[in-house]
Amino acid sequence: MTEPLDHARDFDINAVQETRLVVQALKIERLEEKQEELRERLKVVEKWVIGAAAVLAAGVTVIGFATNISKAYL
Repeated sequence: MTEPLDHARDFDINAVQETRLVVQALKIERLEEKQEELRERLKVVEKWVIGAAAVLAAGVTVIGFATNISKAYL
């Protein structure tokens, strides 16, 4: 037969486990929020990189045309 102390110990273990589960759930929630924030920041950086690449491509194209035009008149 189980003694009352065994039930108390089981309850303490269950309470500790439940506390750990709640703490882990909160950590997961915070990490998911941080992940979403980082994804938003990454989208902004991607837009800047795409814009910079477009400007560079346009600049190289213009320089290439200018070089070819100057060679044609020489």
